[in-house]
Amino acid sequence: MNQDNINSFLNKYIELTDNISEKYNYPSNIKHVLYLIIPAFIIKYGISEERKILSCFLDVPIYISGVENKRFTAYFNRKLHSREENGNKQYYSTKEIVINNYASSSLLELIDNLVHEFNHAINSIINEVKWNDNEVCLRTGLSYICFYKDNIDKVKYKSKDIILEEIINTKQTESIIDIINSFNNYSIDNSDFNNTLYALKHDIEQGGYKSSAYYLQSYICKELVKNKTFIPTIENLRFKGNVEDIENWFDNITGIEGSYKKLIKLLNEIVEMEKDIPKFKLFKKIKINNIIAKGREVMDIINIFDKNCIYK
Repeated sequence: MNQDNINSFLNKYIELTDNISEKYNYPSNIKHVLYLIIPAFIIKYGISEERKILSCFLDVPIYISGVENKRFTAYFNRKLHSREENGNKQYYSTKEIVINNYASSSLLELIDNLVHEFNHAINSIINEVKWNDNEVCLRTGLSYICFYKDNIDKVKYKSKDIILEEIINTKQTESIIDIINSFNNYSIDNSDFNNTLYALKHDIEQGGYKSSAYYLQSYICKELVKNKTFIPTIENLRFKGNVEDIENWFDNITGIEGSYKKLIKLLNEIVEMEKDIPKFKLFKKIKINNIIAKGREVMDIINIFDKNCIYK
């Protein structure tokens, strides 16, 4: 991007956003936020992935609920379906991004939540649904929810890597919001784009955006997500849906069989223990110390991975 081409680049996606907003009858404030978000996704993933990115925004509507949820401003919602094709049963999903009542949310919170949830959706496009004789599995980035094949409304099990998925997704959310903020370096012609960007500018610190989502887990894994072997490989495998390869790849680098599973297990345990802390008036310090101990175990695994990487 440079000053000579920035406006023609943005205008293309502003026009597309107008069409999407008209299709789904989005209010103007959602439309103006998408003015910023959609081109930032194109920059993040590259023009070679433009078709997939745009299809996600075209095919995944934003539904605004009347529910107020102080914990979640938005979430990625899907429903699994089946149909007969040439005598064979095929499985597919319908999707939406649900925004809860966001009147009390800041512009930055709204953008963070929308970017976060659309990033889950974009990283679930390829190889989204797989099935065998017993189950149907629906992929969200690194993680799966698997359903009984004879009753696709009933969950059979969930994979354990949802916390690592959220850490990676949070890191990418920060990167995309930094791209949005970088538009301030240019002179933009569109006044609606400018006004939304200006309102956002003063909410982002000079050193770059830091999300508050999964803060403890992201802090514990900060060296892992900075690793120049880990992040590009995980992002590529996750986007292309080749997540079955990750465990062997990770263990081969650490040289310790089961190190990836142990990392996932510890991250889940930390989340569960963190949830329990408010319940305990007594022994709270013991619970915190247990979290710290498990955090150190996670860091030990990460240090081994980092040490064995040639490019880090």
